[in-house]
Amino acid sequence: MKLLTACARAGVCALPAPIFRVVIAAGPSSSVAQDAAGSHSLEQRVQAELVRTAYRDALYGAPFAMVVVLLFAYATFDAFGARVVLPWLGFALLCNVLRLIFRAAYLRRPVRIEDTGRWSALFVIVSAATGLSWGMGAWLFYTPHESIYRVIVVLSLAGLTTGASRLLAPILLANLLYVFTAIGPLMVRVLADTALADPKSYVLTAMCVLYLLYMTVAARQQVRTLERSIRLGHENVALVESLGAAKERAEKLNRNLSQEIAHRQVVEGELRAASERALAASRAKTEFLAVMSHEIRTPMNGIIGMLRIVRDSPLSPAQRDHVETAAASADTLLDLLSHILDFSKIEAGHLELERIAFSPAAIAGSVVDIMRPRATAKALKFDLDLDRNLPAGAVGDPTRLRQILFNLVGNALKFTERGSVTLRVSGAGSDETTATLTFTVTDTGVGMGEQALGEIFRPFRQADSSMSRRFGGTGLGLAISQKLVEAMGGSLGASSKLGEGSVFQFTLRLPRPGAVDPLRPPHATEFALPRLHGRVLVVEDDRINQRVIGHFLKQMGLDTGLAEDGSAAIEVALREPWDLVLMDCQLPGVDGLEATRQIRTRQPDRSLPIIALTANASTQDRTACLAAGMNDFLTKPVRLELLAATLQRWLPSATPPLGK
Repeated sequence: MKLLTACARAGVCALPAPIFRVVIAAGPSSSVAQDAAGSHSLEQRVQAELVRTAYRDALYGAPFAMVVVLLFAYATFDAFGARVVLPWLGFALLCNVLRLIFRAAYLRRPVRIEDTGRWSALFVIVSAATGLSWGMGAWLFYTPHESIYRVIVVLSLAGLTTGASRLLAPILLANLLYVFTAIGPLMVRVLADTALADPKSYVLTAMCVLYLLYMTVAARQQVRTLERSIRLGHENVALVESLGAAKERAEKLNRNLSQEIAHRQVVEGELRAASERALAASRAKTEFLAVMSHEIRTPMNGIIGMLRIVRDSPLSPAQRDHVETAAASADTLLDLLSHILDFSKIEAGHLELERIAFSPAAIAGSVVDIMRPRATAKALKFDLDLDRNLPAGAVGDPTRLRQILFNLVGNALKFTERGSVTLRVSGAGSDETTATLTFTVTDTGVGMGEQALGEIFRPFRQADSSMSRRFGGTGLGLAISQKLVEAMGGSLGASSKLGEGSVFQFTLRLPRPGAVDPLRPPHATEFALPRLHGRVLVVEDDRINQRVIGHFLKQMGLDTGLAEDGSAAIEVALREPWDLVLMDCQLPGVDGLEATRQIRTRQPDRSLPIIALTANASTQDRTACLAAGMNDFLTKPVRLELLAATLQRWLPSATPPLGK
């Protein structure tokens, strides 16, 4: 009882006031709640968990250490006396009491991760002081005179350091300092015994060194194991949280997806209805254009044909000028009709391109020859520049290519009042399988500004609204040309300066034919009307067109007959011998297609050529005519030159061609 009272007095007296102030000050700082884990790294959270584990486990070590301290003091009190035992006992008890006090302060409230470093340092200091208290005991009570005290010291240190290595494992530095400060003084004391020349002292020193090495390795391994375990726990928690969040997102996505599917089903239903309405409108538009094309082309055939007849008759200079003006206006109206129909087909996606072999040089030459009279009338220099490396042949749609060049050259001639217009065709970049054709139209005309360049390829637009009044035109030619070039795989571009002229250019990469004769542009020749032999049946319900076609045929020396509807055409064609039939498609009663089919059925040898001469100008109409049994296809308004060239393929020549 006397010993316990002395120990208590010594422990309380040995606890200085500044220590209490430190403990009290540490409490509030640790009372701050820990921040959200998401704002700190995984390593910071692992270190914080290690420190919490160390403080939590202090409850298991400090009380037992205090019991061992009291027993140790009791065992050595009689041999060493109160002057030696009591100060050591007070210091040892103080260190363990501080461990409990700091533990209570730490666990009072959650500690912020930012404060973990300060609490870890405090734990290291207290642990080192506690280990030092045991080192001091080893120094004081390890005496060479009584072996029993040596045994007590060694067993106590071995047990305490071994147990502490587990409880202090979360903080490696605290663990090592505890062990080294507890064992270090013993090693020094043992080495001091070497003066007695006791070989056992060296053995015991070596054992201490090995024990310290072992405890160091064990401490490192323990803290690594704890770190991995804590890290794995955090990763598992994060994984569970992420899986939960992913599940919530998936459920939300599933709900949104269900709503989206329902919404899309409604939208798809509306789109189907809108698509059906659009298709119906497109069919109505196509039918309307087909009807209007036929209705406009039929009188246009009469107008252009009659103007041609009048122009070929004797006229005074004033009369010829009037007729030429009217013919030019008719040609403009026909071009407008063709442009509108082409643009409608392109917009509707019904444009079809041919793939036949042609000569690029011949196409360019024909365009220049046809357009040269316009240049001559305006006193313009008009040149064709052909690259010497221009491929002899290519595979594509020569008709559409010619149409593009007509539009570009026609615009250049129209907007150029003086100077020159040049069409250049280059074959740079061509190889054995591909013909790379670059077409460039250059003029010295009025030119355009940058703003106007952005408008010229839009439908019904011109560089300046005054141009339509000054030069005429619809503004469709360039829009159609661009669409046609894009359909062929190219791109039409333009550059210009106001008052200095313009340059239009496009490049096409077309396959080369296996064998194409190296055609060259034909020389301009005067058209000669051929003299043909035979009887031609004209199936036409429009009286004006009857007169025009009849006049053209008589100019070529042909005998003609007339049928005004499909039924009459069948009867006359089978009753009388004919060399050729010109068949209109839209006829009262039996149409031209049905009439052709019946003629072919009743006259299976197909010896009678039947040529469509119709105002229906689409590719589908041409295909339908050929499928019905017709041999060729001409569209109204038909030009005398084209009619003559077509008839020459099917009728024999009678005499040399007539003069114009």
